[in-house]
Amino acid sequence: MSLRFFKRKKIAKGITLNMSKSGPSLSFGPRGAKFTIGKRGKRLSLGVPGTGLFYSKKLK
Repeated sequence: MSLRFFKRKKIAKGITLNMSKSGPSLSFGPRGAKFTIGKRGKRLSLGVPGTGLFYSKKLK
């Protein structure tokens, strides 16, 4: 069994600070469409809220 840590804090409307074991990141955008910048790079995530379906792509 592994131990996971994840905490999400809303900074302003559409801006979220994410804290995890691998480090902090910032997410921008409305529910269902997020652009995230973190230690591991940039990521774009698109989804259909409430369904669990989403697409995520690492950007260069």
